[in-house]
Amino acid sequence: MIKAHMNLFGKNLCILGIYAISDDENALVKKIFGGKLNEVIAEIGNSRVILIAGDFNSRRGMKINNLAVGPYREEAINGNGDRLIDLCEQNSLKILNGYFQH
Repeated sequence: MIKAHMNLFGKNLCILGIYAISDDENALVKKIFGGKLNEVIAEIGNSRVILIAGDFNSRRGMKINNLAVGPYREEAINGNGDRLIDLCEQNSLKILNGYFQH
């Protein structure tokens, strides 16, 4: 996990670079990783726009009328996808690549 704070065009921005735990990893290791990521996001709070980029090793499916997941992309979902959706819903974040048809 890497974090960079910057001021871009008058906006305070925090970019988080993430390489998440494999979906095959032990459940406790995944829980610890998710807890650390939640702590980092909570520390940033509403003081900055948060942009998370990286590899979450997730399949997050597609949903209609969902605040975190858009209606486009794949139908498959895995455990890491569920955890990513929960993280986004708890922190009012969006998984943007599912909001636009590719």
